[in-house]
Amino acid sequence: MVLIAILAIKTFLIGYYRIPQNGMYPTLPSGSQLFALRHAYSDPSKIKRGEIIVFVRQENGQSYHYIWRVVGLPGEKIEAMGESLAINGHAVERKPVRESEGRKIFREQIGDVSYEVAFDASPKDRPPDTSVTIPAGEFFVMGDNRFDARDSRYFGPVTFASIIGKKL
Repeated sequence: MVLIAILAIKTFLIGYYRIPQNGMYPTLPSGSQLFALRHAYSDPSKIKRGEIIVFVRQENGQSYHYIWRVVGLPGEKIEAMGESLAINGHAVERKPVRESEGRKIFREQIGDVSYEVAFDASPKDRPPDTSVTIPAGEFFVMGDNRFDARDSRYFGPVTFASIIGKKL
């Protein structure tokens, strides 16, 4: 009976994910394990900036799970260029915290939400510059490791329908 209950919880309520790369470093370094509440949101208005979400995205005919941070909400204009990030024309505040593993770590603050982000001191590649107004029911997501994350700067905002969970 206990086994059935555990299986039901895992199947319908809680998802388990292993982070395969460093796109969410320093928050979730490569190899981190993550539990997510499945179907955590009843509608788009429940999603808050700064939350880490799990969503499904199709690429080359295959489904992939992505785990990124919500940075932009519906109706907002996002401009991401190099290290700079602006929301509705206002630069996002960052304060240096430390250096670790060849990366500069900053505390990023958007309103009352803050978290750490990392920038490679010598990046191999930089993400594309992006300027987009987020459509209704969609969200702009970014990895915390800003120069090593394939996120909304590459593929645009994610739809509410594609979001399958929220980090516990």
